[in-house]
Parts: sequence; C-alpha cells; structure tokens
Amino acid sequence: MLINYRNEMLHDSSLGAFRDPVGALPAGASLTLRFQSRLANVESVYLCLFSESFHEDHLMRQTDQTWQVDLAAPSVPDVYWYYFAVNVGGRLCYYGAAGNRSGGSGCVYSDPPPAYQLTVYQQGYDVPAWFQKSVMYQIFPDRFRRSDDDTAQKGMAYHRSKGRRVYEHETWNEQPLYKPLPGEAAYDPCDYFGGTLKGIEASLDYLQSLGVGVLYLNPIFEAASNHRYNTADYLRIDPMLGDKADYVSLCKEAAGRGIRILLDGVFSHTGSDSLYFNREGAYESPGAANSPDSIYYPWYTFVRYPDKYRCWWGFETLPEINEENPDWQQFVITSEDSVIRHWLKAGAKGYRLDVADELPDAVLAMMYAVAKKTDPESVLLGEVWEDATTKLSYGARRRYALGGMLDSVTNYPLRAAIISFLTRKSQAFDLKYFLVDQAANYPRPMYYALTNLLSSHDVERIRTACSTKMDPHELTRQQQASFVITDRQNQKGAALQRLAAILQYALPGVPCLYYGDEKGMNGFLDPFNRAPFTGAPYDLTKDYQRLAQLRQAADALQTGHAVFFAPDADCIGILRYVIEGQDALGRQAIDGIYFVAVNRSDAPRLIVFDFLSRHSLFSEAHQKALRGALAGTATCQLTQKRYPLDEGLLEIDLAGLSAVWLKIG
Repeated sequence: MLINYRNEMLHDSSLGAFRDPVGALPAGASLTLRFQSRLANVESVYLCLFSESFHEDHLMRQTDQTWQVDLAAPSVPDVYWYYFAVNVGGRLCYYGAAGNRSGGSGCVYSDPPPAYQLTVYQQGYDVPAWFQKSVMYQIFPDRFRRSDDDTAQKGMAYHRSKGRRVYEHETWNEQPLYKPLPGEAAYDPCDYFGGTLKGIEASLDYLQSLGVGVLYLNPIFEAASNHRYNTADYLRIDPMLGDKADYVSLCKEAAGRGIRILLDGVFSHTGSDSLYFNREGAYESPGAANSPDSIYYPWYTFVRYPDKYRCWWGFETLPEINEENPDWQQFVITSEDSVIRHWLKAGAKGYRLDVADELPDAVLAMMYAVAKKTDPESVLLGEVWEDATTKLSYGARRRYALGGMLDSVTNYPLRAAIISFLTRKSQAFDLKYFLVDQAANYPRPMYYALTNLLSSHDVERIRTACSTKMDPHELTRQQQASFVITDRQNQKGAALQRLAAILQYALPGVPCLYYGDEKGMNGFLDPFNRAPFTGAPYDLTKDYQRLAQLRQAADALQTGHAVFFAPDADCIGILRYVIEGQDALGRQAIDGIYFVAVNRSDAPRLIVFDFLSRHSLFSEAHQKALRGALAGTATCQLTQKRYPLDEGLLEIDLAGLSAVWLKIG
C-alpha cells in the first residue's frame, strides 16, 4: 500500500547521485547507495538487500538529508534486489520501486515494497568486441537464393529416397504452403523453393553492402522439413543446401569480406525422423525408437516404449533430449570432434542456441566453455524471449545473463517496445523507461551484445507490424494468407519501419536485419514470414545501407555510452558518446558525440532537448566534460542540415514521421 511521503523521500537507481555506479556490477565491486528524506523525524534507514538465497540489512549513515551506505557487491553472481526500511518517528515505512519498473525513482509503501534490481555478474565476464560492433543478417536458407546448378534437386531426390514428402515450388514468387496438401490431413512444412549455400555465397557482395558483419543462418543440417528444426543428422549439411565443401567455401568467402557465420544449434530435441531416433525407419542403423539397445536410446526419455516419449511442447515429431546424458554430452559438446567443435573448426564463428530456456544452465556453461576453448572469439547467442536477467524457466531463476553461459540473447522485449511506441500503443515516456531499465539491469558486456531484432522467422515482419497494427495471433492462417495490405497502409508502414530501423541502429547492441526486410517484404506468422527473398514496394535498402555506414563509422555508435530522452509523448531521443578515449566498456575508442531523435507523429513537433539537466544514466562528470561540445553545432548525417546548440539546449523542428541523426561538434 502506498503512503503519502511521495515528496519527502527519494531514491533513483538510474542516477549516480543515488547509486554509484549505476547499473549491473561485477561480483565484489564497490557500490554506494544513497537515500534522501526531507523529514526531520527520520530515526534510521536500513538498506535491505536480498536474493532467493541471500539477505543482508545494512544500517545507513546520515549526512544532513542524505543517508548512505558503502558496500561490496555480493561475491556470488546473481540478480539481487533491494529496498529501504525507514523509521519515521517510531513508525516503519518502506521505499521501493514504482509501478512496473525495477529502477528509477520509487514510492513509499506501508508494507515491504517492490524492490530495485541489482544485477551482479561474474568478474572477468566479457564478450568478443567484434560481435558488439557488428550488424547481423538472418537468412532462412531455403528462401534466400537459388544456385545455378542442380544442388537442390539432388537434395530433394535424396529426401524422397528416405520416404519423405517433398513439394517443390515451380516458381520463386509462389506463396509458401500453409494448409495440407491434397489428400493429407495436416499441414506439413515440406515445401521447398530451392535456396542453397552457394546461393548465399553468391550474395555476399550484396550483404557486405548492407554492412553485415554476422550472418546468422537458420538450421542447415539434414532434416525432414524446410525449417530444419527437427534435426536428422548434426554432422551433415542438408543435401538440398549443399555439402560440407559448400559450407567451408561460404565461411571462407564470407570471412574474406569481414563476415562471420553464426549457425543455429538445435540441441534440446531432434527430429523423430532422424539418425538418432529413427521412428520412421529412414536410416539403416537402429535409433532409439527401434531398439532399447541402440546407442542413442539413453538420449531420450520413454514413458511407454516405443510410442510414448517426452517430446518438445507435445510435438511427437520432436522427441526431447535428456541433456544430462553423458553420451549425448560427449557427442554434441565435449569430444574432440563434437558437433559444436566440428562446425567451429570448419569455419563457423558461433551458434545461436535454439530454445535456450530448454537447456539446463550446467549444459549451457559446458557449451560455452567448449566453444571458447575451441575459439576464444566465438559467440553463443541464446534464443530468449523475455528479460534474460530475470527469466524464470521450469520454476528456476535462469543465470545465463550473469557470465559463463551466453554472450548474447535475442532482444524480443526491445522489438515489442519499439513497435508499441511506433504504433501508438505506448508513449515515448514508456519507451524511455524501458531503455533505461534494460541498460541498468543487463551486465554491460551483454547489453552491448544484445541481438536487437525487429523481425524473425518466428514473428511477423516489421513492415507488417507497422502497416497493419494487428495481432496476427488473432488471425487464422487462412486469414493471414488472404489479408491484403493496401498501398496506403504499406506506405505508412514503410515510414514507420524506417524509424524503427533508425532506433535499432542507434541503440547499443547488435542490430539484426531479417532477410528481405530491407526490401519491404511483408508477412504475418510462419510460414508467411518465410517467403522467398524478393523486391517489394517502398524499398528501404539504401536506408539500411546508410544506417550501417553511419554506425560503423563511429565508435560512439557501437560501444559508446547511451542516454535516453522523451521530451513529449511522440518523440524519443538517443545520445551516444565516447569521452576521454574510452567507450562504455572501458576499451580504447575514438571520442565522438551523436544524437538521434525520432518523431512518430504524422504532425511536426518543435522540440527542445536539454542535455545538461539531470538525466538517467548520464553522469555529472560526463556532462561536465561534454559541456563545451554541447554548445557548438550539430550536423544531420542524413540531410546535412545544421543545428546550433546553446549551452546544451537543442531546439529542433522534427517533421512528421521523421528522424534526425546528428553528429555534434
């Protein structure tokens, strides 16, 4: 219950005056917390710091109206929480986080309150700098580009010889199948357009023009579906895509252009039609479903042999793996030619781990250790749909954001926040609070490596999200297939998508572009978001190329500090800077100051940004050091228009549905 001391008590975890340093901390690091009260009869203030297995109360010392405690962050990496217990004239009240936030300024409560988050991560935790500075591009291999040979056709013949259903699209511009084939009872993702690894290799110059530094490929290993998340053979490239020589060539040619390959690692389950389970009998050697004597039998958990077994989310075609089985661990992770090691040695630079929530922390740590030992510069990216620092999975708090398990996670919460803002479901203030809290709660090495995506093979494309403003989950597949986006909607969607891309490339983290988004492709959910790569109205390719050039040209826009502004409900601003030769990660970098502002409204906005007032995440020392530069001139890198700054004040007339990308000084 809230009580009325709102104006007499204050703690703001996003300001250095109250929490020094702001943000997540390595284990054992020094921390100062301050609490202010104007009340004369405050007798004592205690800091209550706790986690699921930890609790400490610290008596704070008083200096005038400020109460302070100096302490060391706990030695065990974890997500900790804190609030303040305040004795006012013999009456106990509490001060904690406000609303749905876990940071910022708070409120006074009569009972133990919502707490502030304090993330404590492993000492020495780091992420390869090349990844943090990259732009990522995601490809669904069957749908990107064909090669001028019969690779795909030979692969289809191979799968047919295994007894698998294969439907080949005659032309590239057909719609993907979304309902059962004639005579079939259920939809089967068995339709193929014939994209290959050679086709991807032939497009490397195009990808390089987009500034791509990481190429993330959806699964490329043999499987009985077009999405290949039902792996049949971890050690064989799907013959529809090519062979190992094609893979090695792709990795080599990509590396020559500064592009690394990230593979999709699907390890929580296999396909039922696989070398390991072999329910359909496609392979000569016995799988787990053929004999309890199979070497793969211990990989799986049978409830009633052979037809009832534990499977992923109830899909019988996806039998779940028992990841604690030592033979499976040896095959996939630990042996000298394990699956993870094999493809790293053959040219990959890391893995995107499918459904990371389904993999135990101990297994993730094992994968991380093996990958880093094989290639210290390799990267493990986990598919996580929620805030990875507070993720609960199967009743346990996950620890994969604390170091030693993952380098990055998929930043779906950012996608949701940006789309919500641009489609007017939330305001700029909400987006600012989200950005501040995310910056404060993630370990800084991971924060600057978050995979900032706007589309993927699992969600509707960003153009569709901006054009229709609909929840595709409320539409049937038939409705999604027949839905017509009007030209007017598409044009407005393109304008909003451009603003989304500007935010995506201006924010800390790794912007991830889903194939075809730059061309303006539309698509609701699977399989409509997996259509073949093609041109579309209101192409934004040049915009994405320019954004990548701008980001790559400045250390400040890659790993610089970030401060966020919301002067009104429609406008969001992002200040990025490097100062005194060091970026936000303490690495050597070139000084620079950039400011990006977006107006989502159809109408123009005359906005004043005050850089020298108090802002979340903006240290007073940095403001003081930047004061001189913030009194100069700013030049828009998109239009070359110049704007004067007056003692840290920037007055700017933002046209409707527009943005500025300013270089200051």
